[in-house]
Amino acid sequence: MQETLSEVWEMLTSLRISDLILSAAAVLILDLFAIAIIFAAGRESKLCKKRWQKVSANLALRRREEQKEYYYPLEADEILLGRHSSADIQLKDPSVSRYHAVMTVTGGVWSITDLNARSGTFVNEQRVRQRKLAVGDCIRLGTAKLYLVKRPVEEQEE
Repeated sequence: MQETLSEVWEMLTSLRISDLILSAAAVLILDLFAIAIIFAAGRESKLCKKRWQKVSANLALRRREEQKEYYYPLEADEILLGRHSSADIQLKDPSVSRYHAVMTVTGGVWSITDLNARSGTFVNEQRVRQRKLAVGDCIRLGTAKLYLVKRPVEEQEE
């Protein structure tokens, strides 16, 4: 370790002042570019989030269970609903299939597709294979009921 440090020191002391200034300037320019990239990535992230909020319309699924309300924000373009632990929205209800239904968004419109669940998928108490959804719709998977709602203001991030 000491030999490496002494070799680096010898190399640095053998450089001319103009070489050191040029090296320092290069390091400074690289640092400035790195900072610019970090700021650009942050700005792009915010823009993507705003675009997604337009697509998802800040919607969520609301579920009431034992006097408690749960909100599941719709933050992906495909959301798997089911009992399995790999489901995006996991419903621990024995009447819900492991992979019960999938919700997708296309052109700002959400739809739900039944995945051949034994107990079926219902929208506003009508059994469906696939259906477009609107705010206020009641989705029933087995005995679990979910409502498509606008996210509460306190749930939305600024």
